[in-house]
Amino acid sequence: MKRLLIILALAMIPWGLSAQSSILDGIFDDYAGKKEYQSVIYGKTMLSIMKEGASSDVKDLLDGIKMIRIISYKGSADVLCDKVLATIRKDYRMISKISGDGRISSFYLYEPEKRKNDMSFVMTVLGPEESVIMEIIGDFDVKDISRLSIIGQKK
Repeated sequence: MKRLLIILALAMIPWGLSAQSSILDGIFDDYAGKKEYQSVIYGKTMLSIMKEGASSDVKDLLDGIKMIRIISYKGSADVLCDKVLATIRKDYRMISKISGDGRISSFYLYEPEKRKNDMSFVMTVLGPEESVIMEIIGDFDVKDISRLSIIGQKK
């Protein structure tokens, strides 16, 4: 009986991990290795390093973030941005959209009902010279995101 429970528990690990993944995993996997794209992933260790010198509010926010992923492309990445927008359209709500200087910046949030620590914030910046997709995954709210711009500033 113990063996059966252990096997059942081990079998559920991949299921639990897949439930925590983002719907954008496939897009990041597809584009991260391409020659013309640059990708950056900040995991928990790097986020801990980023807390040094930050205010207590920012430290608390970073404690709740599991990962930050960024893909950039020199030039206009219409296809990538279109793919991201098509993927998130159903589950994410748009927070804001800003246009100017030939760039369009859009901000989206996914708030799961049951798993608060699986929030996903997506920013897309589509410009003629560079395009960027960023996703932040963790336990935060919309107000918390604005505090990220002050990481590293001493208070």
